[in-house]
Amino acid sequence: MPRIALELSYDGTGFSGWQSQSNENGVQDAVEGALRALGERVRINGAGRTDAGVHARAQIAHFDAVHAWAPRRLRLAINARLPASVSVMRAATTDDSFDARRDAVYREYRYFIWNAPTCYPHIKPYVLWLCGSHFDWGRAAQAASLLAGEHDFGAFCRTSDRPANTIRTVKSAALKRRGSMIVFRIIANSYLTNMVRITVGNLLAVAAGKRDDAWFESLLYGARRHISAKTVAPCGLFLWRVVYSEDIFKSPLPV
Repeated sequence: MPRIALELSYDGTGFSGWQSQSNENGVQDAVEGALRALGERVRINGAGRTDAGVHARAQIAHFDAVHAWAPRRLRLAINARLPASVSVMRAATTDDSFDARRDAVYREYRYFIWNAPTCYPHIKPYVLWLCGSHFDWGRAAQAASLLAGEHDFGAFCRTSDRPANTIRTVKSAALKRRGSMIVFRIIANSYLTNMVRITVGNLLAVAAGKRDDAWFESLLYGARRHISAKTVAPCGLFLWRVVYSEDIFKSPLPV
């Protein structure tokens, strides 16, 4: 039974999240349905869960195939059976010990904000659109720089899902503006539930002048969830990439 790794890209708008759901509306359900149509009645394992409405540029998953597949042929066969909102970008045969979740070293997320009076309809479903002109993005960028390192992110986790250990290590974090587009980028070893969306909510509070840098920094010492700001909408969030110690695909994206 060869172990196969898949790189998946999806528009999460119509899905209940990555994880398989009782109503079969998870991205995982769509991929497993395509595999069943190919005679592969298997469970796939993803590198990370994305919430309802969250997108992925490069989610990684693995499964143990029943049949032998050439990676290119498998990619084409799965894509022919997937909805238009999901695509397998790459496929590869891996070592039997490879685990998409446990072997991940870092996961990168990006959150996109559009700050202008009007918004292009082509990007509207994939950004948080803010019409106001009073945001101080330079100040928010300074607050974002405080995230790097090991901190207690208890204030950045949905209360109902708060684990006993809320300490996480952020490799890097930055908020940058290019014209009307603001992009928040974060790379960490693991995340708490809603951690990125709550982080963006807190950065928005700083950018809007409702809170200051000292308040933001105080959240990194294990504060309670109700002290921090609101959770922003999922539409602007993308699982951007998953980093492993070795390149499991060993090839660029197909053309």
